[in-house]
Amino acid sequence: MTLRLRRSARLMLAIAAVSVSGQAWSKSDDGEYDATCIQIAIEEQAPDTTIEDIRNQCRKAPGLETKSALDQRVEAEKRNQYNQFTLQLYRANYVLVGSYDFAGINDKPFQDDSTLEGESFEPYEVKFQISLKVPLANDLLGLGDHLFAGYTNRSFWQAYTHNISAPFRETNHEPEVWMSFDMDWDLFGVRSRMIDVGLSHQSNGQSGDLSRSWNRAYLRFVFETESSAYILQPWVRLPENQGEDDNPDIIHYMGNVEFMGVTQYGQSQFSLMLRDNFDFQDNKGAFELGYSYPIHRNLNLYVQWFYGYGESLIDYNYRNNTLSIGFQLGRWL
Repeated sequence: MTLRLRRSARLMLAIAAVSVSGQAWSKSDDGEYDATCIQIAIEEQAPDTTIEDIRNQCRKAPGLETKSALDQRVEAEKRNQYNQFTLQLYRANYVLVGSYDFAGINDKPFQDDSTLEGESFEPYEVKFQISLKVPLANDLLGLGDHLFAGYTNRSFWQAYTHNISAPFRETNHEPEVWMSFDMDWDLFGVRSRMIDVGLSHQSNGQSGDLSRSWNRAYLRFVFETESSAYILQPWVRLPENQGEDDNPDIIHYMGNVEFMGVTQYGQSQFSLMLRDNFDFQDNKGAFELGYSYPIHRNLNLYVQWFYGYGESLIDYNYRNNTLSIGFQLGRWL
């Protein structure tokens, strides 16, 4: 008879998993169990999860190495994938309470706008990003595929500029939909985990001279080593009517491909993002460095440095040099 998990059983299982011999792994007759995996499963399990489900998810066969950082994140998400329409973290979620642009804020697009009224933006502001995804369906094509929808909001808030009523200088909206295919092959010690095929729309919700938007179709390749994850994402811009295109040269500044790497070192995480247009005569692109360190549970100290084009859509053709510090909710790995 299937035994359903109740709160008391979940607590007893968690205590047992982490207390056996004071070790990080708890023993069983048919292998070992990852205590961290058990705790996460207890916190995130679906209502109909059984103890046997968690045993299967968290069993570690004898002789196998500890699961990689990306493995742990992917498997934690998979425990919710069959719970359709549940919110999950997507890209980085952060609030950077101190963000300073050494290049100065780009006032040019706002010269004919009433927002400034003869004033100017300050080079310091608050920058935050909220990024979520929702699993919609699984195995639609019978290829181990997963259908997702996602939304990312990145905002730039002149919170400390009270002479112009602390406006939001720029807000970018990016809804997406993509199909993810599980992969599992190794090449020179690097493991391929998944390939995504998706569509993305990004805009700043403005009109007139301040309007910026574009649509893309992309591929996303996800690789990993034991403590690192790598993402390669090439894209093509979907064409728009010439008279309706707010930024016809955006590809020149934003490029056609983005690379991202994240690595875990102790409790610290380091991230690197690179974009490039591969035009060696007029090269444009950007890089972003990030560092996070846990403070409490899912709250992390986060430091970010962005240099180049496209930090926001209003600045797609303006070179920013922004150093920011604040907090990250959750982590990449």
